Amino acid sequence: MFEKLSLLVLAFLLTFTIQAQEKVVIENNPNYKFQSDKNKTTQTTVVKQKTYAFQPYWSFGGNIGLAFWNGGADILIAPKAYYHITPHFFTGMGLTYMYSKNSSYYQSDYYDYSSNSFGGSAMLGFRPIRFLQFTVEYEGLNTNYSGYYTDNYWNNALYLGASFVSGHVAFGFQYDVLYSSNYSPYRSAWTPVISFYF
Repeated sequence: MFEKLSLLVLAFLLTFTIQAQEKVVIENNPNYKFQSDKNKTTQTTVVKQKTYAFQPYWSFGGNIGLAFWNGGADILIAPKAYYHITPHFFTGMGLTYMYSKNSSYYQSDYYDYSSNSFGGSAMLGFRPIRFLQFTVEYEGLNTNYSGYYTDNYWNNALYLGASFVSGHVAFGFQYDVLYSSNYSPYRSAWTPVISFYF
């Protein structure tokens, strides 16, 4: 009996609390309706809680990379713009510039080359949960190579990536499924990624 009475009181209090939150009294409204026969200028109106739909928005950021070793250096600058379509999907586009230089000896042979690569990229990203991100990105780079020979060529890359997101920073790895060691300005099909979002 006590349990049934407790449940009844709890249900009554819960119902009363919900109804109390939905009503607000507006004082001195000229379009009022009396709630009783008393001469009060008050009106009871129902206020519905608004649920706001996701609003697509832009954010900006990109990647930056520096690598130095004995006689060589790689510098990467890649600003990007991201458009957040839904809370889980976003797309992006960006520019990429990469400079590489190496001057070293290998088995009594002297290697000296430099390359400048410039191009653009387009991507699609998916965040199934707040801190995990998967991306597919196409990048086309025009490379001007100077070393044993001089060459100018295009390289196409298609990256599949996974990153951990913390605040405005994402860090992870991406893999180039079109990787060619003869043409890619990167040293491996696997590339570490650090991205920034603002």
